[in-house]
Amino acid sequence: MGGTVRKVLVATGLLLALSVAAQAQNIKFGIGFSAGMNVPLVQQDQKSGSIFGFRVRAKLIPAIILEPNIYFAKYGKPTVNDIPGYDLEGSKVTSYGLDLALGAPIGGTGLKFFGLAGLGYYNTKRDQTNQDDTRFGWSAGLGFEIGFTQVIALDLRGKAVVIPAEGGGSKKSASVAGGLNYYFGN
Repeated sequence: MGGTVRKVLVATGLLLALSVAAQAQNIKFGIGFSAGMNVPLVQQDQKSGSIFGFRVRAKLIPAIILEPNIYFAKYGKPTVNDIPGYDLEGSKVTSYGLDLALGAPIGGTGLKFFGLAGLGYYNTKRDQTNQDDTRFGWSAGLGFEIGFTQVIALDLRGKAVVIPAEGGGSKKSASVAGGLNYYFGN
């Protein structure tokens, strides 16, 4: 539990530092968090699990928002019926990424749709097997935001992630997450 608390505190500190720097540069920006479900695709050694994370949203040019982010995912324990005594936990993934949200404005009321494309640095761990692998990967997805006020919005998004594996192939997953965004400078 101590490691998760430490990660959350570091992520919160980084988000606060980025928000102060962006505000000083008069850039429209926001911060957000989300949580949801992480589903492995074509992986028998994993089951569905949870995901949560934090992001900063900075509008640098019209209709394109940069989203530096950090996400923590945990897969569920797989069940393999044909291997007696099989008892392997699901992997834990920490990702540090940069997404582009295409078509989404910063702040405002109403419904707004956007596309996502991103690159990330993914660290995958499985304690029982001493697996600790770090690789670059990519992601793509769709989302929408419902602005309740000029500064608070509900954010829902779905994203597919592909992480190349050693020796060829890749680890693939899809996530569906919802959360809140808070905007500054509006």
